[in-house]
Amino acid sequence: MKAPKSRISQGNPQLHYLEWNEGAEREVVLLHGNAANAWWWYPFADAVGVGMRLVAIDLRGHGDSGWVRPPAYQPADYAQDVRRLILDLGLRAPVIVGHSMGGLVTIAFACKYPQLAAGVAVVDVAIVSSERRGRFVRRLRSLPTVNYPNLITAKQRFRLIPHQGDIPHERLAFIAEKSLGITGDGLYSMKFDRESFFGGDGLNVLDAIGLVKRPLLLVRGALSSVMTKPACALALEANPLARLVETPQAHHHVLLEQPEHLAHAVEQFVDEIHQAGR
Repeated sequence: MKAPKSRISQGNPQLHYLEWNEGAEREVVLLHGNAANAWWWYPFADAVGVGMRLVAIDLRGHGDSGWVRPPAYQPADYAQDVRRLILDLGLRAPVIVGHSMGGLVTIAFACKYPQLAAGVAVVDVAIVSSERRGRFVRRLRSLPTVNYPNLITAKQRFRLIPHQGDIPHERLAFIAEKSLGITGDGLYSMKFDRESFFGGDGLNVLDAIGLVKRPLLLVRGALSSVMTKPACALALEANPLARLVETPQAHHHVLLEQPEHLAHAVEQFVDEIHQAGR
């Protein structure tokens, strides 16, 4: 696997990010889902060629980025951090790619800062919200913080939400280890702020998709119950710039289940944007 550079961008909050292929002409910013972190993009990065510069961000309240008090974890808050890092790194209108909650941030970013993105790709996002989904997210927020006595136990207890997909054991173990940190008491716990489960999507996703003025790639896991076929049809109707790619044999966690297929779809999308801009 390619080893990324791990860096911290100072500011409020400070942002940790990983970078692959620094200096490559095609620039891509990667945004993870809730309770995840930048390392979840590692299998994807390993499948991407050296022609793309990848910057994967730990969103505020996740991984090694700073937590925020009072809590401010709406898509617009995350989007503001993404803007800051893009400007700090001098990126030139990169393509923004977001999975799950990171996809919501990507859409919010494209609506608020369209001049800073050449295109956007959203991977298995909940396009249409429901009260049932809202209750589920609020319940996640109320879950207690669990501490484990050692790393072995913590990795054994690690589970994806939703707990689906045929993911190689070694890959899942790697993601688990990168998602755990040591507490002040010497115990192990997940590295994210429970307050980031803000109780809903934070924006009307379908309406926001209709407002995106950049090329828009929708990537759906073919077996996903989160990004449904009917919802994708509504999104394609809402925005003529949007197109859909389905990833076979994938549920919600496309970037872990089928990283090679996702990498191919994103590379093709980035190449099309690059060619159109010449």
